[in-house]
Amino acid sequence: MGFAYAGNLGGAGAPVVQKHLINETCYTGQLLMFQKPTTDGVNIGGTVRIADVAASAHEDAFPIGGIVGGVVDDSRTYVKSVSGTAQYGDRSTYTTTQADVLANGPGEVEVILIIPGITLVRVPIYNGAWGTALTVQTNTAASAGGTLVTDAANLITDIADDMAVAYCRSGANRGLYRVVTTTTTSVSTVLVPFPNAIAVGDQFVIASCVPGLGSLQFPATADCIDGNVISNVGYDVFYHQVNLEESGKEFAVFSLWNGYHIHA
Repeated sequence: MGFAYAGNLGGAGAPVVQKHLINETCYTGQLLMFQKPTTDGVNIGGTVRIADVAASAHEDAFPIGGIVGGVVDDSRTYVKSVSGTAQYGDRSTYTTTQADVLANGPGEVEVILIIPGITLVRVPIYNGAWGTALTVQTNTAASAGGTLVTDAANLITDIADDMAVAYCRSGANRGLYRVVTTTTTSVSTVLVPFPNAIAVGDQFVIASCVPGLGSLQFPATADCIDGNVISNVGYDVFYHQVNLEESGKEFAVFSLWNGYHIHA
């Protein structure tokens, strides 16, 4: 599953779940936006739609609403996940055909509401698409001052300054995070140094998820965080946890800072 309910900041309690008509075919675990009047020319016809891409123009007018928690009507089918493409499960099929509505229902899902500042959401972090693990960077040049991670084979300049973290997976700094301040095609620089020198062969993972206030970016499948993408646009979120320890199992837990895409 992609996005999933992980609790709330108000203490114990069940998530708020509502039934909503879909505007396009949806899968469990996908992130949803609520309909909002707009002049972008998108005919939506229901009450929720997939949050296709965080930086797309028409999403500017729609607030994040929730997560597909289940399928309500008889259109439900199970679609097996495809590694590197998307993580799919139960599917609710959107239709505008009266015969399909009579046979299976209009296309309706259970929406786990994401209440800004309250709801905690857990989501996997991948490199662009479901199942594609973040690239491990093997340091190729020693940094006695503990501020430079070098690997010419990995292009990470698309992550905006101060919007990514470097996590050390092996070496004297193993288990530590630092905020990346600047990048080139081969070097990531941190302003606050790692406590130990960075040696040749030390391994790091860099992702566009900064603990604390950061930006939420996801692919068009709306089922994971894209950990290697520009992060100066997107939805404001507060990252309560960013875990980059195990390859292919990286994840984050966040709460929505507000419901809108306010960056440009």
